[in-house]
Amino acid sequence: MAPRLKMLERSEMTRTQTLLVDTCTFNGAPDALIASIFTRSEVGRVWLRAWNEVLNGGIVPVEIKEMCRVLLSTRHECGYCSTVRSRVAAAEGLSEEKLMATIEFEDSPLLSERERAALRFALLFHEGDDALDSDDVFDAIKQHFSEEEIIELALLCAETAGVGKFARALQVRTWDEACEIQPKLRGQSTVAVAAE
Repeated sequence: MAPRLKMLERSEMTRTQTLLVDTCTFNGAPDALIASIFTRSEVGRVWLRAWNEVLNGGIVPVEIKEMCRVLLSTRHECGYCSTVRSRVAAAEGLSEEKLMATIEFEDSPLLSERERAALRFALLFHEGDDALDSDDVFDAIKQHFSEEEIIELALLCAETAGVGKFARALQVRTWDEACEIQPKLRGQSTVAVAAE
């Protein structure tokens, strides 16, 4: 199955497009496959630069942001985003075992309470339009993150939820293909339904 929008071949890319794709290849997330689609657009190139900074820069540890990104990706069953991995987060110590523990994070001994708080916050972006709009939500997240960190985490989650759904619709990789790559994803649908 081919993606619904055309990927640029390297021979078709400008120097800027090649640099963006190579940066994505080096960092691992965002991934070069999606970058070769997004770089076709000027706004897509701007978004890739911003997303790279949101995911790999800032003050919230990249490991926490990567866990939130992958959790949200599995919840909307994006086969592509669920299997993409940040090399930056891996270099900072995030193992595949810990990353997959996010699927059932409330019961995982691998995760800290701060990490679980971030993941609870991330899931609110999957639950619906009003899920964040609560003093209780902000009181809970403020126990573990500064206001500056909350802004960063929220923007990461918002981008993951929105752009991730677009990436899924592009059909770069199906959910079945993702489950072949990472068999632990197979039970994810059941976990998501039970959690809701």
